[in-house]
Amino acid sequence: MISKKRKKVFIIAEIGPNHNGSVSTAIKMVDELSNSDVDCVKFQLGNPLKVYSKNAFMANYQKKNDKNKNIFKMARKLQLTLKEHQEVSNYCKKKKLIYACTAFDLDSLKFLDKQLKVPFFKVASGEVFSLDMIHYISKRNKPVLLSTGMSTFKDIKIILQKLDKIKKKTTVLHCVSAYPAKNNTLNINVIDQLKKIFKSDIGYSDHSLGSEACLAAVAKGATVIEKHVTLSKNLSGPDHKSSATIKEFKSLVKKIRDLEIILGQEKKKFSKEELHIHRVARKSIVSVKKIPKGKIITKQDLCYKRPGTGISPLNVSTVLGKKAKINIDENILIKKKFIN
Repeated sequence: MISKKRKKVFIIAEIGPNHNGSVSTAIKMVDELSNSDVDCVKFQLGNPLKVYSKNAFMANYQKKNDKNKNIFKMARKLQLTLKEHQEVSNYCKKKKLIYACTAFDLDSLKFLDKQLKVPFFKVASGEVFSLDMIHYISKRNKPVLLSTGMSTFKDIKIILQKLDKIKKKTTVLHCVSAYPAKNNTLNINVIDQLKKIFKSDIGYSDHSLGSEACLAAVAKGATVIEKHVTLSKNLSGPDHKSSATIKEFKSLVKKIRDLEIILGQEKKKFSKEELHIHRVARKSIVSVKKIPKGKIITKQDLCYKRPGTGISPLNVSTVLGKKAKINIDENILIKKKFIN
């Protein structure tokens, strides 16, 4: 549920496989992201032999963006070893960034949980019905980010039921599983429905180009933003072309932090500047003409003019019918000490 004080948006830089299997590239990306106001850097881990059957095939965008044309070769090439994930995790801690990782098979999930002690589980859109992993996650007392690309509301309800014991710790991420996702498919307004139906924190996992969708999601109340990032859109690999460059990502983070300031809190507050304008621009009760001492004040004696430092027009009943204690000049604020 949304609290009165808006939460700071949790921003995830999704490196995923964009290190292209190079731990030095992964560390370089972490290093370059560390001087932004991002919260978390996320990777991916899966044993190809445990993720893909002999019948598995590449998505069209993968065929287009990766030279291997073979899903096993592509997956092997883009993996970091378990030891390298440990190295990257340690480097993230050094740089005061949260290391996170999406698992694509149960053994990888257990490694991330028990060995690297990831602070939360990320369930990818394609893994929402991987019941072995969902069952494992449901038994652990950790927050969950649940991506919902390709999922109907009914699908989401089913998974949340299976995550019942930790449902309150689950953030549902609106997501469109296309790479890149076109603007006319993003449907950011779905966030409103997700909040209404599931009564949980809602986030957004973005696969679009540009920053507009993420900013719209934040304005809609998203508490988590995840976006893919790369060193170059021209690198070989499935995700680079639908990712933001480091420079673009840093710009997005800055825009989100600025937007948070603009959105502020749900409680209506007045700045010093606005309180000053209140005194200048609001109107008060003013004498239309000279009012002699002893006269009973009527509507005909009064009008409403600036500034707003006198008696409010809303309180005109406290003036009408009262007697002037002094001679009141015309076109001045009526003050309480002038009447009785």
